Amino acid sequence: MLACGRRGYILLVKERVDRVVNDERVQNMVDRENGIPYYRQLMNNIQQQIEAGFYKEGQQIPTEMELSRANRVNRHTIRQAVDELCRVGVLYKLKGKGTFVAKAPLDFLEYQLSNKNRFTENIVQAGKVPTNKILRATEMIAPSVVQDALALAADESVYCVQVLRFVNDKPFLLSQVYLPSDYFPGLFERIADFQSLSLVFEQYGITPHRVKSVLRASFPSQEEALVLEIPGNMPVIKAENILKSQDDILIEYNLSCYRGDLAKLSIAW
Repeated sequence: MLACGRRGYILLVKERVDRVVNDERVQNMVDRENGIPYYRQLMNNIQQQIEAGFYKEGQQIPTEMELSRANRVNRHTIRQAVDELCRVGVLYKLKGKGTFVAKAPLDFLEYQLSNKNRFTENIVQAGKVPTNKILRATEMIAPSVVQDALALAADESVYCVQVLRFVNDKPFLLSQVYLPSDYFPGLFERIADFQSLSLVFEQYGITPHRVKSVLRASFPSQEEALVLEIPGNMPVIKAENILKSQDDILIEYNLSCYRGDLAKLSIAW
């Protein structure tokens, strides 16, 4: 029978809190003698419970009130632990609904940035399955940052191709690729049945070489978080890359966003 009115709601909340408080699995997650900050102990214990399968992917964890009463610590400490786990992508919050266990990530994949590396070859060598998907492709006058990177005149055009790359069907990397129109005539026809940029370069007789990469830690934009299927507060690795052809012609500028929970970048020149 459904409880009605404010009193009924309070009774339901109390029943749930009492049930959590009496659950040994969420009790005593804080050792008051070991000197480790309480919020850090709570973080470690919640993560261990997730790894042990007590909390499943997509399952809601107890509320701040419930965890606070079960462990006899204030709600600010609980909130600090939960917020930190959300920041690193272990948990996520849905407004008005609660806090849930995030999708379990793949193992970290070491992705090597080298003079001649290719995404598909990198992933295959790691024993994973790579796939690529073009989200959009347009032709435009080169933005100023692209003009500077590729030494283009102010009126020269480029193709802008946004590519989402997957590893084992999980979004891994989002790239915004700029290619000078003069060196890639008829590009739209060449990418109609897109498999990889490496194959596109081969069709034009171009062997790309990395000139420069600039890496930085950041947070994703709203679009990046949506496309990569990650929380907006999960760190990502952003890379700015410039490539040249075998004839020393600057032929590609790209901005790439790697999922911070999946990618481990190494540099080998």
